[in-house]
Amino acid sequence: MAFTLARPGPKERVVAINGSGGAFTPIFFTQLCRRVEIIEDASVNAGVKQGLAYQVANDGSTNGFTNTQSMDGSDEPLVLGEQVPEWAGGGAILGNGADASGGFTIPATQMVNLRSLSATSTSVRIREFS
Repeated sequence: MAFTLARPGPKERVVAINGSGGAFTPIFFTQLCRRVEIIEDASVNAGVKQGLAYQVANDGSTNGFTNTQSMDGSDEPLVLGEQVPEWAGGGAILGNGADASGGFTIPATQMVNLRSLSATSTSVRIREFS
């Protein structure tokens, strides 16, 4: 008798982020993660995408989260990590969610800082792949 193990699907959530006049919104991992896709949520602002300004940990600066990059309001997601292979090993781990299960606490890893490119706040849809 053969059986197969199914890899769980991505964990998805929607996060509100500040407009360009506000502070960057820090986004943290919620689980052990190998790939992340972040896209502006078209269900807010009457479907008008504002674009995103973002900062990542490995931006080439001394401490990370320093250099700001941007992407217009296209339908392409911001992708962190590589494609997660099916049954061919794991792949590099980008970060982890908070964990207090072993008598000590591991804080969640910060994934990215985000804010809108315009003065209008917006929301993003985040998909985390384990």
